Amino acid sequence: KAVSDVLITSPDGSRVFLGKRKVHPQPDWWYMGGRAKPGESPQQAAARIMRRELCLQLPATRFEVIGSYSMTWAMREQAPAEHGTADISTVHHLVLQPEEEAAVKIDEKEYAESRWFGRDEILLGQFHPILKQALRDLQAKTMYRMLQQAVQKQAKDSEVSQLARSFVATAQESMAFDDKGVMQVDFDEESRNYAISFKDEAQVCGYKSGGL
Repeated sequence: KAVSDVLITSPDGSRVFLGKRKVHPQPDWWYMGGRAKPGESPQQAAARIMRRELCLQLPATRFEVIGSYSMTWAMREQAPAEHGTADISTVHHLVLQPEEEAAVKIDEKEYAESRWFGRDEILLGQFHPILKQALRDLQAKTMYRMLQQAVQKQAKDSEVSQLARSFVATAQESMAFDDKGVMQVDFDEESRNYAISFKDEAQVCGYKSGGL
């Protein structure tokens, strides 16, 4: 199914707002998001979901696409749960302003709690690898935009050179798993521990993931 998810950050990008979901397929810290409806663009779906889950009225133009991610889950909330679900998630970036943060009212039917995390806390901690990947992809896009702006304003060569090196470093981090095959994620709900492994795409036919 088509899904619109939202990676919410503070204006300086140093913090990320997550919700701890109550139900499968991801009963842990995750994006705000959900299923897109027929006829909606990904951004329209994201805006509708923010109204439902955070009580925020935001225009669709506020949601910038980071990327699309294909996920197959072993479990789902709907019966039969063990049939799992397959999602194509369009992940968007939303910068949450202080006045909007004050107006947030979390959907308690969907989320047990919500809170801000430091960006590095997520990248270095026990969080779903796809969540980490979207954050790395956002960092690469942000660094590219900074490089582009420096070139357009004809910044000093030393500044452009430094930004170019930083962009290459973040892009390499973003592409770290590109050639490793299909990622399998196993999640222990009790310990909140994620374990990842990789399978060659030719070996995946008929294979059902244990997590992602």
